[in-house]
Amino acid sequence: MKYAFFPGCTMANRLQFAEKSVRMVVPEFGIELVDLAFTCCPEPNAIRSFSEDTWVTFAARNIALAEAKSLDILTACAGCHESLTVAKYELDTNPEQKEKANEVLKEMGLEYKGTSSIIHVHQLLFDEIGVETISSKVVRPVPIKVVTHSGCHLLRPQKIMQVDNAEAPIKLDMLCEAIGMESLEYMDKVMCCGAGVRKTDSETSYAVLREKMTSITMVEPDAMIVFCPTCFITFESGQKIANRLFGTEFKLPVFYYTELLAIAMGLPDTDMLLADHRVKIELPKFVDTKEDSESIPTGL
Repeated sequence: MKYAFFPGCTMANRLQFAEKSVRMVVPEFGIELVDLAFTCCPEPNAIRSFSEDTWVTFAARNIALAEAKSLDILTACAGCHESLTVAKYELDTNPEQKEKANEVLKEMGLEYKGTSSIIHVHQLLFDEIGVETISSKVVRPVPIKVVTHSGCHLLRPQKIMQVDNAEAPIKLDMLCEAIGMESLEYMDKVMCCGAGVRKTDSETSYAVLREKMTSITMVEPDAMIVFCPTCFITFESGQKIANRLFGTEFKLPVFYYTELLAIAMGLPDTDMLLADHRVKIELPKFVDTKEDSESIPTGL
């Protein structure tokens, strides 16, 4: 099985370790990732607000590249996944929009046909591979207590996205439990991370983050697990800013799920994934050290 891999701008430029973890893990399940000349997805909020046609055409070009290779697209960024999925919905349900996009694509020797599907790593792992198969690959369980944050872009609009229940998501929790984690329930689980308004109203953005983090700290997790690069950055860096603004003392490690999946599967070089995290934690708290300690990553 092959997918055209679409890591997205944020992951490729700011969270290379998260992208690396996806590239490490996915082939272990017999799946080949193919790199194409993708551009920005484009970003699901700003560009669309200025020009719907431009936004859709950018996305149509990316999808058309995969169609030309008869490949479906595997996304790793929740925002990219929403952009491509919603744009595909618009193109497939609005003939006029599709025609306008194809007029532009024709100049590039491309055509959007609607034959390629868009799937996120979250969906690949849960819906296609399955928690039982993932669990069978675990050689080094990660016995920690975590909270999950699926993020807005994977859940809404639910009519189109259909990744999980937008009001009560549980699939990421089940993926965490498959590799030895205990997933904790908490208030405000589906609340936004606050990133959406950060550039226009940073005060409100960090107030939202503070409220979410306050709910999380009440259940005393060891870490937070996400599938969205923007949410990752918002929580990891934002909690430090919130501490300065509000006098809080948040210090919660944040992980993109496949980072810890790579550790649980016993893959080599996982210390490289974790070395750049801003919020550190001692390794023994994260890894069952019953196996050969020399092969256990030490970059936390």
